[in-house]
Formats: sequence, structure tokens, C-alpha cells
Amino acid sequence: MSNPLLVAARGKGYANVARRAKIIGARYGVDPRRMERRLEDVLGIVQRYDCSATLPVTAAAAARHPDVIARCARRGIEFAVHGYYHVDHGALLAADQVDQLRRARRLLETIGVPAVGFRAPYLRWNDATLHAVRENGFLYDSSQAMHWPIDPGLETDPYRRSLAFYDSIPASDHPVVPSAEDGLVRIPVSLPDDETVLDRLQMESPEEIARLWLGILHRVHELGELFTMQVHPERIEPCAPGIVAVLEEARSLRPHVWIARLDEIARWWVERAASEISIREGALGRSHLTVRGPKGVTLLARGLAVPAAEPWANGYVRLAGTELDLPEGPRPFIGIHPSCPQGLARFLREQGYLVDITERPDRNTTFLERQRFARADERPLLDEIERGGFPLLRMGRWPAGARSALAITGDVDALTIWDYGFRFLGR
Repeated sequence: MSNPLLVAARGKGYANVARRAKIIGARYGVDPRRMERRLEDVLGIVQRYDCSATLPVTAAAAARHPDVIARCARRGIEFAVHGYYHVDHGALLAADQVDQLRRARRLLETIGVPAVGFRAPYLRWNDATLHAVRENGFLYDSSQAMHWPIDPGLETDPYRRSLAFYDSIPASDHPVVPSAEDGLVRIPVSLPDDETVLDRLQMESPEEIARLWLGILHRVHELGELFTMQVHPERIEPCAPGIVAVLEEARSLRPHVWIARLDEIARWWVERAASEISIREGALGRSHLTVRGPKGVTLLARGLAVPAAEPWANGYVRLAGTELDLPEGPRPFIGIHPSCPQGLARFLREQGYLVDITERPDRNTTFLERQRFARADERPLLDEIERGGFPLLRMGRWPAGARSALAITGDVDALTIWDYGFRFLGR
């Protein structure tokens, strides 16, 4: 097992580790009361905006303070597994990862806290980690870091080091949305997070932090994607104004922002993808489309005459129901040639597009015939589709016509200074 102190130093730099050590005493007490107050602060903020939060917790810390964790869970907080110990899972043997996640999930269950999600400590994971997560029956993993562009003048060497340490993916190159991979929902984590803005970008003004996070929120809303905020509860005081600003703005945006816990997002992503689409042929070349999916599934249309629809965004209207008489002529779907890589159709369906596998280019309002499709092609393809002028019908990514989604999250690595010390002993 790797040394946790060395892992932290690799990600933060020795100077930042030393600087953080000086303030640990102010963040944690010898008993959990100080962290309990901070957890109350988190609860107070999200409840003010009629939502909740997801807090991945290290099982060893939860075992030492089961009442605190169980009490917060009863009040609506989702606790995910943050490892059994706070160690670099990428440095563990595959069998050890399976064992530690099994023990962690069982421990939380014994204190009345069912955990369906996982986030890796240090956001460090590998293929064996994902195998261990699947092997233990988790619904989702939220360990992949994705960073949004910031003003180049704000960037620092520690910030750039952290992106490399986390193997963070640029949000400018890839859509920031969940993805279903072999029965597991992968939910990205957004950077910059609290640790980034405070320790790596050295932001001291709450207003400056709020501006940065509000900029991410607006970009996410424009793209219809997901902003998974991360604020560790021990840093809630300097970050609370930024969280409040984001929640306040999210509640005011139109079309609305869906604010949800990670387990709710993962379940929605699975259930919406399983929606059944049926087409009944009618007279005079017309046909009738019906979508049967989870509560909140929404149909969006552009370039189509749709009765009783309301304006949505980006040239789309939102249908009043989930049925529609299709016009004569090409269907407002995305046609895909059978020779295309299977991942292309899977990706488009996951985004909510209605896909028709066909050799006929004239059967639908647009047609794709590509020999390759990789992750780097995802955002360019979405841009191409959304900028196209052709009629199109699709399902909304999020429930009840929401344009984007927001999740408030934050890891609970320790509840006392003793817990924090045990981290560096791998306990």
C-alpha cells in the first residue's frame, strides 16, 4: 500500500502539504463536534434550496463516528463510499480493492446507511477499481475529474500539477455528463473544486470563488450538462458564499436546473436510457410515436409544427406529452449506417437522441456514415448536430424539461484530528 503522505505530496506539492498541516487543527477537533457543526452548515444550505447533497465518506472514519453519519443520512444526505481507508486505490492490488470496497459498503449498511455509489480517495483509480466497484454491486462511480476552462491568468503550477495528478479530462473537449459503462454509471467530478480554489489557486475572496463557480454553472447550463460541485465540509466556511451563489442562480435559470443527489442522477440516467420508443404506422404516410419512460421524461422538438408545445432553449420546443404524430417525409431522427461503430449509436442514444440504424440516407432528416468514433469525437459531433438546421426530435437529458443538472457533493475524509492522523497511517 502506498504511503498516503507521499500520495498527498505528489498531488499537492510538499509546500502545500506543509501549509495545510498548519490549519488542520482549526478544521478538526479532538472530538467530532466541530465537523458536526460543519455538516449542519451543509444541511442548512441545501435544505434552504429544497435539495440535498452527496457526501462520500471513508468507512474507517464512519466506523469511529457511526451516530454522526447515520443522523445526517436520516436527514436526507446521501453517503457514498470513499474507500475503506483514505488511500490511493490506483496503488492497491485488484483483490485488495474488491475486499476494501466490500467491507466499506457492508460497514455503512450496518449503521443504517445504504451506499450505492463510490468516489475514489484523491480521485485516483484504475481499471481494477472499476472492476471492484462493479463486483460489489455499486450503481455509480464518481471518480473521473473533468476541468472547466478558467482564466489563464489564474492558473498556477500547483493547479496544473493537480490536473495531471487527477488525470483530469478537459470539459472543453468532452461532454460533462454521466455515461453507462458495462452496468456502471460514471458521473464526472467538476474542477476547480474547493481544494483547488483555496489551496492551489490561492483564492481568498468569497466573491472571487463565487464568480468562478457561477461561470461554470452558466457554461454547464448553456451546454445542457452536469455540474458536480465538490466542497469538503471542513472547508464550508470560506466556500459557503460560493455554494449559496450557485444554488441561488440555479434556482433562477430557465429552463430550470435539476438539483439532485448523485444516486438520483445515476438512477435517472439508467431509467431514461431504458425508455421504450414505439412507432405505429398510420394512413397517408403518417405515423405516431410514443415514448414510455420514467416520470419526467420529456420530448423536445425543433423545426417541427408541434401543437401545444412551449418554447424551451436552443431553438427547441418542449412537448406537452410523450406522444406525437410524425409529419410526412423523412423522420426527425438521426440515421446511422449499420457499418458505423456501435459506440456511435450508443453515445447518441445516451444523450437522448432518437436513432435509426438504416442504410437509407433519405429515411431521416440527418444521416451519419463514419468509420471511426472515439471519445475525442463526442463534443464535435454534438456541436454538429445542435448547430444543424434540420428538423429533430429528441428526449431531454434531464427530468421534467430541465436544461442542465447540478449536484452538491463533498468528501468526508475525517471527522476528528485523530481520524485525519489515522489517514497517514493508512487506517
